[in-house]
Amino acid sequence: MSKQDTIVSAVINNFIQRSDAGIKKYGTNLDRDDLEVSDWLNHLQEELMDATLYIEKLKSLSVEDIKIFTVDSWLGADKRVVDGFLYVKISDLKSLPF
Repeated sequence: MSKQDTIVSAVINNFIQRSDAGIKKYGTNLDRDDLEVSDWLNHLQEELMDATLYIEKLKSLSVEDIKIFTVDSWLGADKRVVDGFLYVKISDLKSLPF
């Protein structure tokens, strides 16, 4: 048996959380049958346009604009790393260095 891929697990969890949020916000899921193909295509186009805007924003940032931190540089936070994931107390999020 192979070891579970943590990246795949994280993506699956993100899909589940996004689905739950969509159901809460819209009261339905993707099994709905009240939309035409053109409606689904419009939704997809809008999402892709948003993605293009996010890409353009990130491209506009210089290396100096992108702040990278390590666990060692995050002083004072109650933190621990398990399987490559950084766990912190919610109250310590304000101490992020950016």
